[in-house]
Amino acid sequence: MGEFWKRLIFGFLFVVIVIGSIILGRYAASLMLMLVVMMASSEIANIFPHEHDKPLKDIVGCCSVMLYIFFFVLSRNFDSIESGIYVAPIFFFIPLLIALFSKKHNYVSVVGASWLSMIFVALPCGIMTLFYNEELMGTDKGWLLLIFAYILIWVNDIFAYLTGSAIGRHKLCPRISPKKTIEGSIGGAVFTMLFAYFINRFILNIFFFDSYINNIEVLLLALGVVIFGTLGDLTESMMKRHAGVKDSGNIIPGHGGILDRFDATFMAMPFVFIYILLI
Repeated sequence: MGEFWKRLIFGFLFVVIVIGSIILGRYAASLMLMLVVMMASSEIANIFPHEHDKPLKDIVGCCSVMLYIFFFVLSRNFDSIESGIYVAPIFFFIPLLIALFSKKHNYVSVVGASWLSMIFVALPCGIMTLFYNEELMGTDKGWLLLIFAYILIWVNDIFAYLTGSAIGRHKLCPRISPKKTIEGSIGGAVFTMLFAYFINRFILNIFFFDSYINNIEVLLLALGVVIFGTLGDLTESMMKRHAGVKDSGNIIPGHGGILDRFDATFMAMPFVFIYILLI
């Protein structure tokens, strides 16, 4: 099987699994996100310097999963969300305590890998479960907003790549990601904003939300997704470059690891969630 067809087939399967899980409901989406947390935290432990042993993976994975489960529980009870926000930072002390009393691990590896995984992976995935809270989101179609945000991320990835390949000349961040260009980023932003505008005007507001988000607001939403998605992509590229690896893993043939597929999502989704609450 050629590389192009491998990327196309497994990319399609990836989209079906993600979108299908969200449509099936809170529990299917939450299970999918938990698997993402487990696999992505393992990849972070693998590419983190100094140690690559199984106990370190277990520590990073357990800390990340605990934080994610905490947010999942919060997503089911609107009244506990405000108090839960104040409790969440306690989870960040767990790897610190493990590092202080562990005789096997370098404390920088334990704390660094755990905090990175909790902030970059578990926290965004936990926030995604909150889209299913009707009282918080102000609609029973938060799952549709989640799908919409995912599609915007993918549209930006596709058109940034196509535009950059066609007319890209000036590097966006050559030290971290030599292939990304300013022209590609601008092209991705323009197409993503146009896509968001037309989908919102002719599909979402007509059939689903009845002007839940107006056209100006959706353009700003799309721009934010582009900016934060690009930051997520660059953050993961920085981690891989520091570790000297091309991909974070190989679980998705032709696409690399879970981090490679969700890097933009991990930064874009928290922005989408906060933005929706503010408008």
